[in-house]
Amino acid sequence: MSQRANSIAAGLGFYAVLVAAFYAVHRLAFDVAGGPPMWFWASWPIFDAAKAVVPGAAAGWLCRAGALRSGAIVGGVGGLIEVLTFGVLNVMPLSEFPARMTVGIVVAALMSAFTNAIGAAAGAFWHGARTLDGVARD
Repeated sequence: MSQRANSIAAGLGFYAVLVAAFYAVHRLAFDVAGGPPMWFWASWPIFDAAKAVVPGAAAGWLCRAGALRSGAIVGGVGGLIEVLTFGVLNVMPLSEFPARMTVGIVVAALMSAFTNAIGAAAGAFWHGARTLDGVARD
């Protein structure tokens, strides 16, 4: 596989691990009687922020040429997988599935692509890259 494919695979791996960890924390918190505890509400923004930037940063770190595109691909595909996973795992009624999933997929894929592209630019910058969009800069 190429360097770009490896970086995208690594970014998607990070995305999958973060989504799985967030889902596990979510299930743990909501299995408690009386509603979710305070620690859940404190950890939610941390997981969301990490999910929004870390996978793209990993892709940008590993593949500096075209980092923005790699981060956007990681975010878009990761957002799609996240919405589908949560929709299936949370047992959404089939009558609501198509409309809610379409809106969720479009919004999550676009926003995640945007934030992970920024993360990829940061990852490339941290690695001392001279190229962010595949064009050498001097």
